[in-house]
Amino acid sequence: MSGGALKLRDLRKLADSRAAFEFEIPVDKLPDIPPEFGSGDGQVQAQVRFGREQGFAVADVELRARLQVICQRCMAPMPLVLEAHSPVLLVETEREADEAPAGWETILAPEGRLSLAALVAEELRLAVPIVPVHADPAACGVQAARADVAGEAAEQGAMARPFAELRALLGQRDGKAGN
Repeated sequence: MSGGALKLRDLRKLADSRAAFEFEIPVDKLPDIPPEFGSGDGQVQAQVRFGREQGFAVADVELRARLQVICQRCMAPMPLVLEAHSPVLLVETEREADEAPAGWETILAPEGRLSLAALVAEELRLAVPIVPVHADPAACGVQAARADVAGEAAEQGAMARPFAELRALLGQRDGKAGN
């Protein structure tokens, strides 16, 4: 159904009929997803169920995805498996978003229309960690390199003190300020 997931849909009708969809779509077919997330065999399995809550159209979005991201510790590519589940209020205007009940996540659906892929893409972006890193630091080459450098410094009896000269510099500045 990945082709059908890209089509704009009337969310009011889906909410009123309590429609449900289950589909799989390649990550690189989702709108506004960084290209590196879709490298490899990235797929998203999604379930979207619609309904109404407090007068608003609601989508209950569940997804499972396998992405390719860059570890921010070692800067190497790494696979990331995500699972997310979120109920989302579907609003047509920013004003409706402001009037939404507290505690609800909202997504803007201009004129009450949105594709299922756009809804899933938004939830996927929210589920990705801000700073993805390998779960096991040993999987990062950087950690091993840092340990080697620390070991060499300890062997040499030297400790890195990047701010050792700061006190003298501050003292010079303060002395000039008094003149």
